[in-house]
Amino acid sequence: MDSSITRKNRALFSFLACLVLTICELSRGILHAAKSGRVLPRLTLMLPLQFGGYQLLQSFAKTRNVWHDVSIVLLVGNFAMNALGYSIVVLLYRYSVQTIFNRQIPRMEWRESSLRPQPHPAIKSFNTHLLLLRPLEVFFRFMTVRFRVLPDIIVLGETRCGTTTLCSHLSSLSKAGETPTGIKCYTPFCPWVHPELDNKESFYFVGHYLGIVDPYFYRMAFPLKITRWWEEKIMGNIFFCFDGCAQYLTSPTAAYLIANAYQNYENGDPPVLVVCVRDPVEQAISWWKFENDAMRWGSSMGLKSWNTALRSKNYPPQTIVEALQFSNSEFVRNAYLEAEQLAQSIIPTSNRGTKCNIDVPLKLGVIRLPQWALTWPAGQLSTIGRSGRFDSNIQRYNRIFSSVFGNIHAENADKTKSFVHVVPLDIQTNGVLLKDPLHRILSDMVMRRAYRYKQCIPTLISIIDRAIDCLCDFNKHGAVRRNSSSTLEITTSEPNAR
Repeated sequence: MDSSITRKNRALFSFLACLVLTICELSRGILHAAKSGRVLPRLTLMLPLQFGGYQLLQSFAKTRNVWHDVSIVLLVGNFAMNALGYSIVVLLYRYSVQTIFNRQIPRMEWRESSLRPQPHPAIKSFNTHLLLLRPLEVFFRFMTVRFRVLPDIIVLGETRCGTTTLCSHLSSLSKAGETPTGIKCYTPFCPWVHPELDNKESFYFVGHYLGIVDPYFYRMAFPLKITRWWEEKIMGNIFFCFDGCAQYLTSPTAAYLIANAYQNYENGDPPVLVVCVRDPVEQAISWWKFENDAMRWGSSMGLKSWNTALRSKNYPPQTIVEALQFSNSEFVRNAYLEAEQLAQSIIPTSNRGTKCNIDVPLKLGVIRLPQWALTWPAGQLSTIGRSGRFDSNIQRYNRIFSSVFGNIHAENADKTKSFVHVVPLDIQTNGVLLKDPLHRILSDMVMRRAYRYKQCIPTLISIIDRAIDCLCDFNKHGAVRRNSSSTLEITTSEPNAR
């Protein structure tokens, strides 16, 4: 009897010790995220200060006054934002671990043999997400989506083919060197605070926002309409914004979703689509290394068990050869086919000018895709070998966009007609060779958006050409920028993309 009571007391003590250690680690995470500039943790640190101010006003004020009421409103408002923000963080954290990192959420082992005072094993990965995520900003953008615009240019990918470099070139057009160019480029909102992802890709149609891929809400990642109005009508600039998500090209669902987003938008013209390409073998090797770095990063957070229920028991493959075999397996082929059929069923395509009904009776009336279909079906390494099939992936976009928008085509360097501009990675460090694809991309964008400008098209084209000349002369011998997932701080340069 005594030994039983002793074991229960020991278990209770261990539980309380684990709880205290978890709270301490969470507090350190909140403090670190606040120091790094995250809004939600800073609001959390303000709560005790606001409560202390309220108590002081209550103690010293003999009668209730306006400052007393203001302090109550601010305190309640901050508490509500904290409750909302941490609810979103928890949801995004669970979704990210299970779908993006392809892991199971760490659980505390309560067996007596393993029960020892330690923080909850999930707290390290949760703190990392708290440092990386922007929950309140995500909520605000979804609430203001009707007042926002869609991007004029979408860089579809491919992964490890220079999308970061090309997006950097596009964003630099606003100020090539130190000279304003008459062009104003706005970058997309990213839910992740990461130096190589921020201001580059929204991750919207690959489901990073809890699987929401509703075409209507795509504009949440882009500027307000009043911002575009100010730049074009008041400042007289050429305004454009872009999205540079490298996962879109291989995604079996993104083409349908993007086409539908633009079908009923303004005058119904599609965005300018851009694809970066490189040698398929080099691309596969580079993607394999990148994903292995990402998996090691996940393991360093304490994410140990793989989500085999979602990705199959063969994930992750242990070698690049196994990854290629996995990519060509019947399981992966069926997953991609089912995902594409799902996108076709919930996002019908029709001829240009015909309104599409996208009121699908899904949860909350918002179109979401199931976790197995995101971010790629069967996981990121299912694209080894698939992402190098540039021609078939581009033709899929051409086929889908032709069915929706008719015969609006861009002209590529080889005079072929396509909805997609192709930019080889090799020319992205050569200022002379880079001028032509940038001219084609931006000229196509201006031609489709000419109805927004007072200037005639030749004037707009001349402004674009001057900006491109300044950019290419300023970056004549730059190295290709490459993003590394091994750490949050390290970014590397990969000269000649080798």
